[in-house]
Amino acid sequence: MGLVVKALKILIFNWRCPKHPQAGGAEKATYEIARRWVQQGHKVQLISGGFIGGSKYDNIDGISITRLGGKYSVYVKSIFYYFRRLKGKYDVVIDEINTLPFFTPLYVREPHVAFIHQLAANVLFEELPSAQAKFLSFMEPHILRLYSSTPLITSHCTKDDLVQIGIAECNLHVINYGVDHNIYKPGTKKSSYPHVFYLGRLKKFKGVHLLIKAMAQVVKEIPDAKLSIVGSGDTDYEAELKQLIDDLNLSKNVVFFEFGLGDSLLQKVQIMQEAWVLVFPSAREGFGLVVVEANSCGTPTIATDVPGLRETVSDHDTGFLVSRNVDALAASLKQVLSNDALRARLSERSLEWSMQFDWNKTADNMLKVLESTINSCNKKEA
Repeated sequence: MGLVVKALKILIFNWRCPKHPQAGGAEKATYEIARRWVQQGHKVQLISGGFIGGSKYDNIDGISITRLGGKYSVYVKSIFYYFRRLKGKYDVVIDEINTLPFFTPLYVREPHVAFIHQLAANVLFEELPSAQAKFLSFMEPHILRLYSSTPLITSHCTKDDLVQIGIAECNLHVINYGVDHNIYKPGTKKSSYPHVFYLGRLKKFKGVHLLIKAMAQVVKEIPDAKLSIVGSGDTDYEAELKQLIDDLNLSKNVVFFEFGLGDSLLQKVQIMQEAWVLVFPSAREGFGLVVVEANSCGTPTIATDVPGLRETVSDHDTGFLVSRNVDALAASLKQVLSNDALRARLSERSLEWSMQFDWNKTADNMLKVLESTINSCNKKEA
C-alpha cells in the first residue's frame, strides 16, 4: 500500500481533557495539536476522565470528547468502551502517559503510538506517602517497557530517561511543545514595580512554597517586589501556601489569581507581559511550556536546574538555572530585579529564543510520526 495522504481518524486516550479543572501543560499540548489536526481535515476523538460539572460528551473546537470515569477509573472504563464502541474505527491510536498509561500495546491492534510527557520519578516522593511512592517508582520502568515496540513521542529529557530504562533510541521521537505567537507576544509596558510571577498547577512538586520563602528574602532588600501566583490545584497545598504567606508577613507582597489554567487567557497573558520575571521552581517537568510562553512575551525565567527546564531555559541567556533551594532562588531574583541592563538583555534574548517553538510545527511533526506508524503497519500486513 502507498503512503498515507488521506484525512486520518485519530483516537487519543488521556486522563484529562482540556476543560478539566486540573488540566496542565500536557492537556494544553493535546488541545493545541489536536485542534490543528481538525483544521487540516482530520477527525479527532479524545477519551478522558470526567470531572464534577463535566458532561459525558463534548466538542472543543472540533475535537470530540467522551468523558469516562474519574482520575483512576478512566483507565479501566476506557478499555471496555474501546471494545464496545471504538475498535477498528480509527486509523491510529495515541496513548498519552501521565504516570499511568492506558496499556494500549496489550489490546489495541490498530497502529498506535505513545505520547509521554515526563516520567514521574522523584515527583512521586513529593506528592505521595513514602511506601506508595517507592512502589510506583519501582513499577514505572517495568510498565514503560511494555511500550518497547511502540513509537514513543517525547521531550529531550524524557527521551534520555527512557533510554536509561531500556527503550531503544530508534523508537523515540523528540518533538517540542509550541507557542501561539499571535497570543503570546510582548505587551506595551512592564509593571511599574518589581513583578515576579508563577503560573501552573498548585502541586507540591512545583515548589511554590520555595518561591514564597525566597520572596521573604527578596522583600528585605526590594520591599516593593510583588509575586503573582497564577493557577489552581490541590486545595490542601493551596491552604498551606496561604498560611505560609501569613506566617512570613507577605500578604502585601503576594497575590493569588485563583482560576484554572483553561480560564482567563487574556488575564494570564497580561500578567506574563507585565511581569519582570517568571520563577519556576519545579522538581521535574516534561517540557517547560509556561517558560517559552513567558519568553514569547519578552519575560525571562528563573528555573530550577532539573529535567524539562534545562531544555527550555538557556542559562545566563534567557534566564537562570539554579539549585532547587530558597537561597539560590532568592539570590537570582535579587540579581534580576535590581539590574535593569541584565533584565533588558534577558528579555530580548527570551523573545528571540521563543521563536523556535511553534504549535503548527509541533502538530505537523507529530502527524508525520502517525503517518509513518500507519505506513509501517500497512507494509507489515501487505
